[in-house]
Amino acid sequence: MIYDVIVVGTGAGGATAAREITNKGLNILILEKGSFYPRGTAINHILNSKLDLKIENEEHAEKGDERYDFLHQPAELMQVNAIGGTTPVSLANACYACTSCYANSVTAQFKLHDLDLFEELIEASRDLNVGALPADMMGPTTRRIVEIGEKLGHFMEPMPKFIDFEKCNKCGECINGCKRGVKWDSTDFIDELINSHNSPNALNEGETSIITDFEVTRVLHKGRIVEGVEGIDEGGNKKEFKARRVVLAAGSLNTPVILKNSGINEGVGEGLFTDLFITVGGYLKGAKLNKEIPMAVKLEFGPYFISPHFSTQILHSIRERGFDAGYEDIVGFMVKIADEANGKLHDDGSAEKTLTVRDLNLLKEGYKKAVEILVKLGVAQESISSTAMRGAHPGGTAAIGVVVDSNLETRIKGLYISDASVIPQAPGRPPILTITAIAKRLSKKLLKSLDNGYMNQEKASEKCSK
Repeated sequence: MIYDVIVVGTGAGGATAAREITNKGLNILILEKGSFYPRGTAINHILNSKLDLKIENEEHAEKGDERYDFLHQPAELMQVNAIGGTTPVSLANACYACTSCYANSVTAQFKLHDLDLFEELIEASRDLNVGALPADMMGPTTRRIVEIGEKLGHFMEPMPKFIDFEKCNKCGECINGCKRGVKWDSTDFIDELINSHNSPNALNEGETSIITDFEVTRVLHKGRIVEGVEGIDEGGNKKEFKARRVVLAAGSLNTPVILKNSGINEGVGEGLFTDLFITVGGYLKGAKLNKEIPMAVKLEFGPYFISPHFSTQILHSIRERGFDAGYEDIVGFMVKIADEANGKLHDDGSAEKTLTVRDLNLLKEGYKKAVEILVKLGVAQESISSTAMRGAHPGGTAAIGVVVDSNLETRIKGLYISDASVIPQAPGRPPILTITAIAKRLSKKLLKSLDNGYMNQEKASEKCSK
């Protein structure tokens, strides 16, 4: 069988692309490297890998300053290989990637390549039920943070979320994958596709199928025309699937590996950014930030922002400082920066990049602002520490203008990319809404290309019959 479209990956980019082209008379195959996992278990499937992070001018990086303990811990990259990708472990943040927050936003970057995502961002926000967090959904510690921040002269704005607030019980466990289903993640789109296919009222023009536990290893192409994919199934068997179009949405760490295995090398795996972040926090008895909606508000500072954030990783260092703390006694802030896109993904999947002086200064600046608010809140200053530097939003490894064109198509005709690897530079903001919008734009181009392709085939057939 020759499929019309194969979609590789079920994160925000893959699930959205598949949803947009389903019930259009097409035969679609979705291939996912991971498995289905029950709601509420997502955190157990986070994979942490080492990020080889070199510090620029390391001798001047103030590593001896005890405040900056994040400089003494190995950096990490985070990913999830499962149905839904990283969306089940997201904190439901729906940033619009607009220039009002950061001049070098994704929308600004894409406009340089004649790609305007405004319409698709609006569509995506409707599909994901995006809304600003209502004031009555903020927990008491978050409200105190807002009060203190505003007294210090900061504008504390509610974080847009893809949460059904009418059904949310404010449990604070978004990262586990919402058991109640009130936080959107891309498994919702996959479930919708499965239910739509099984419904007697479905259009049933064409079929959409999904295979899990199948690792796509390379794209098949003849010359510069895509022909399908090759991969390994759950039993270790090599298999091929043929298709007229292929959409890679395997994520910024997996998509480049597939491209390189397919003989597509120029610019692939280069320009890696990770949206580096640290969590700065300390001891405040009975704060219970862990029982509030996470990252409910944010403070924007251009190339970085800070937001209230609970992290289990701080507990050990707080206890080492002599505080008898539990999770309910931790208050923290995430400091997330738009790090420079200077990294590289190697053929074996390992990653390296440089923490520039600029990046380090942004982290330090955010650290100081977080500490100022924490101390005013009543957090014991001697308890304050930080996590390691982590990257949860890698991208840039198959950038627009380098690996794909403004149609998000590679030099192999019919091979498209629909994940964060096409974003050229770090947004420094949660990218899920943006990736969803990118997938929507790609799907429109894809459907148009298929229509034109079939029209050309019909014309060729008519010509042959005469």
